Amino acid sequence: MKKDKIISFIFRIISYIIFFTIVFIFAFVIFDGIKYFSIDFFTQFPKNMMTEGGILPAIIGTIYLLTTTLIISIPFGVLTGIFLSEYGNNKIGRLLDTAITSLSGVPSIVYGLFGLALFSIALRLRTSLFSGALTLSVMALPIISSATREALSSVPDTMRESAYALGAKKTEVIYNVLIPAARTRIITAILIGAGRVMGETAPVLLTAAVFYSTHMPKSIKDPIMTLSTHIYNVAMAYGKDAQWMAKGTSSFLMLLILIIYLIAFRIRRKLNAK
Repeated sequence: MKKDKIISFIFRIISYIIFFTIVFIFAFVIFDGIKYFSIDFFTQFPKNMMTEGGILPAIIGTIYLLTTTLIISIPFGVLTGIFLSEYGNNKIGRLLDTAITSLSGVPSIVYGLFGLALFSIALRLRTSLFSGALTLSVMALPIISSATREALSSVPDTMRESAYALGAKKTEVIYNVLIPAARTRIITAILIGAGRVMGETAPVLLTAAVFYSTHMPKSIKDPIMTLSTHIYNVAMAYGKDAQWMAKGTSSFLMLLILIIYLIAFRIRRKLNAK
């Protein structure tokens, strides 16, 4: 009994340390850059070699890239998760499960090189919004599909058996019973995947982003600026001269990711309450 209390106390201390470390990192980055926020910062193009002006094209580019990525990855990720959960008890399912698990551990730079070789060069999409979105969709696929599979697998078998007993077909059971029951975890996984995609730098640098843009993208074949690549480019190219812009962009990016995660947890808590 005494050992259990000691172990419980140790784990509690560790969890507190991790929690306050994460809070400190978020707070430090956000408050260090929020002082540079202004209307011009969010509504103007960068000026004077990105040492002045604002981050409007990076904001728009990030929104376009995230939206296109989710449009591609959500259907494929959810359908892959459904297949693994309900139809994957065979050799093909086991191979697909192994592939998805392997993709989860691949470094982001490898995804970038893959997207560069396949989408940008082989398919001749070059540096473009579409090439970057396809690359990030491959990255988001393991997150969404694994979460969908786990969510469907966690639904009690009694719900399946009850639906089959009423004469429902397998597709009806999946789309009318299982998915509504598991939608909380699926939505949460999609939003978490969106947060990861928004913060990626290496794959976007290799497939979608340009150093500086003087106009908004007019089609999915145009290159873009994003918040994460903008931070990297400014910090690497200009150092102290553009430090303020890097800090401001970092703060804004962290706020966006934090908002996405808070929405995900709020949706999960609200649906669980229902």
